[in-house]
Amino acid sequence: MRRIWLVLLLLPLTLASAAAFDFGGYLDNTSGFARAPAGVETTLRLVQRTTVALWAEQKLGAWTLAGQGSYTYTPNVPLLFDLDRLTLGTEVPATAAGATAFGLSLGRSHFTDPTGLVLSHSLDGLRLRVSRMQSTFRFAIGTTALLQKPTNRIILSRLDELDLADPERRFAPPRLIAVVDYEWLEAFAGQQVTLGATVQEDLRPADQLTPAGTEATTPDPEAGGRLDTQYVSLVVSGAVAPGVFQRTYYTLNSGRQLVFAVDDRSSTGFSYQYETLLGHLAGTEITWFLPEVLNSRARLFGQFSTGDTEWSDSFVPISPSAFSDVFTLQPGNSAHLGISYSVRPLAGRRSDVLQTELSTVAYFRSSGSGAVSVAAVDPTTDGSYAGTDVNLTVTAVPFSDLRLVLKGGLFAPNKDVMGPENKNVEYQVTLQGVLRF
Repeated sequence: MRRIWLVLLLLPLTLASAAAFDFGGYLDNTSGFARAPAGVETTLRLVQRTTVALWAEQKLGAWTLAGQGSYTYTPNVPLLFDLDRLTLGTEVPATAAGATAFGLSLGRSHFTDPTGLVLSHSLDGLRLRVSRMQSTFRFAIGTTALLQKPTNRIILSRLDELDLADPERRFAPPRLIAVVDYEWLEAFAGQQVTLGATVQEDLRPADQLTPAGTEATTPDPEAGGRLDTQYVSLVVSGAVAPGVFQRTYYTLNSGRQLVFAVDDRSSTGFSYQYETLLGHLAGTEITWFLPEVLNSRARLFGQFSTGDTEWSDSFVPISPSAFSDVFTLQPGNSAHLGISYSVRPLAGRRSDVLQTELSTVAYFRSSGSGAVSVAAVDPTTDGSYAGTDVNLTVTAVPFSDLRLVLKGGLFAPNKDVMGPENKNVEYQVTLQGVLRF
């Protein structure tokens, strides 16, 4: 019996040593300064973020075990160790099933919806893919329950905000998220079409929730219920002319949230009730590649999302997205219109080690009033235009393992819609260095 146990213990080690093994890592540091809003004691604040990551990959026959861990330092969270990725996956031919390949992955990995604007976040779960010659089917399901709170960016409800401020809570609010999509290559006129659906379910236990029908005279700042959302997305992308590409997307958002509302049947005149939402997100971008002009690229992009003083009309994304390090309005009662131009100055010398990009984005409130994702915009004011952001990025890659990124940006606000402490120009300058080893 002891010999059998010895063989069972040594067999995995023998297989691991015989299989292919790879490892590496990177050092990522971003340093700079930014102008803080007026009204605080310090007008300038330092920007500092340093990450050291190590990754490893082990072949186990037809399967691959891959993982990455990191340490991150920021002034707010000086000590943060995290497991960024840990997956056991395989990809095998599936000709017998009428497909070209079948892929399966288990563990912590990056999940995204077809647009990349509803969901883009790490989750723990399962992902599978079935590929054909002209199409791909994907399904993924995961949870946020095991994510550390400092690495979680999915903050949807009032209860999520309370958890974020609670030092005794270490992990993210538990949610179950599923994504399914089907992609057609060259569906028509050389265009690629993706149709997908995303579902997000709040898994908070009942003892943390305010029951529907609870009567009150004034809103309780600690009251809250589940926030469940669903999304259906359509994305069309492809070439429309030589060197010109477009990407257009639309997402329908439904869901429910507990709100404090007028209730004629209540003894107080008010109660907490679940209300449904129906929001919309639409956008497009056109990219024009000019390889003969120093490998330059011009891009025009715009986005619109519904929102109003009534929550039922607002679009609610699962995870945040950003268009600038200085100022960004998330989808939900927001719209923006932007343009960018990038050029590789040394392309004439057949060198692509340097790239510069200049971009500007104008932000709006789609309803002309109300709250947006940025608290700097005063929800009690009226006016659509919020301000304009201008950014310059210079990227240098002198070696394959070294990248330097210098960013400078400023935001000129519309003073008529900003709060009293946010009427001045904001700016930020950072230098990022990434060394891979």
